[in-house]
Amino acid sequence: MLIKNDHNPILQKASVNLQVMKKQLTLFILACLAVVVGAHAQTPVPHASAEVRQKARDRADFSTLRRKIGELKEFAEERKKIPALKKDNKEIVKVYATVDSSETDDSVRAKTLIGYITQQVGDNVANAYEVTFDRASKRITAVKKTGEAIEPETPEVKEKPATKKAETAKPASKKKKDGDEDDDAEGDEKEEKPSKEKDE
Repeated sequence: MLIKNDHNPILQKASVNLQVMKKQLTLFILACLAVVVGAHAQTPVPHASAEVRQKARDRADFSTLRRKIGELKEFAEERKKIPALKKDNKEIVKVYATVDSSETDDSVRAKTLIGYITQQVGDNVANAYEVTFDRASKRITAVKKTGEAIEPETPEVKEKPATKKAETAKPASKKKKDGDEDDDAEGDEKEEKPSKEKDE
């Protein structure tokens, strides 16, 4: 036997109270979560230790040094050598910037960093230039060639004899009023043809 809520006022009141209780419980849970999340968001973050700050400073300086090495004209010159080195060695050739992070003396490391323009040909790695970076002014202070880099082989240039066209160039001739201009032009062409044959 089913009892309908429409006719029984006590059951109607109980169902309304149940719905109100569900809404109140939901609002209470949301309020509790808001308080917990708000309290957690306001907790102070412990300050980073000196070591963590130094590592962050080092990473920033290392990336600055790599970027500044990439802007150097010496770096561009080394990059221009890549095609010739590839042709000579038939291996992968790379030119890139490296930073020496293994300084043992902290007083030196606090002031300067040492970087290198590194050249890699296959398995051979060599430092082409040594770069000194001042950490205080964020500038490169010195660039020294190390002499370790592999230079591309320059093919021996055969000396070519000077072309006779340059030697036999005649000054512009004055125009003749006769019809002999055509004959002179043909004569000049005939003179040039034998000189080409002699060069070969």
